[in-house]
Amino acid sequence: MAVLAIYATKTGATEQCIKTLAEEISNCTICDIQAEKPAIEDFDSIILGAGVRDGKIYKPIRDFIKKNHQALLGKKMGYFICNEKPKETEEIITRNIPVDLREAAICLESFGGYKAYAAPKEGTDQLKGIFVDKIKEFAEKFK
Repeated sequence: MAVLAIYATKTGATEQCIKTLAEEISNCTICDIQAEKPAIEDFDSIILGAGVRDGKIYKPIRDFIKKNHQALLGKKMGYFICNEKPKETEEIITRNIPVDLREAAICLESFGGYKAYAAPKEGTDQLKGIFVDKIKEFAEKFK
């Protein structure tokens, strides 16, 4: 079964997470929503990932969810966020993902993250602050 992993990122944490996730899931297609518009009807399973700023998921993913709300209800769905404050994960997910989509999702998770000014420099560990074990657990549900 093909999986579409859609993401939007500002500092790069979500992109690092989606790449790590795709390595764990066979037949996984990655889509940067800011660069291309995916044909979601071609996929049974979809993963959405976004960074968080001021308690809101990154706008391109918020807009995608609004526009595709009904279609997403018919898919095997997973949502993840990259946020530096894991204790706020539940509140952020509740505020940003409609209740029917949350209830239908097979996974909702935070993979950690970092503040924009603390993003890893090129050539350093790009997964610093990211919970790789949570990415692997999330991936298991899409295998």
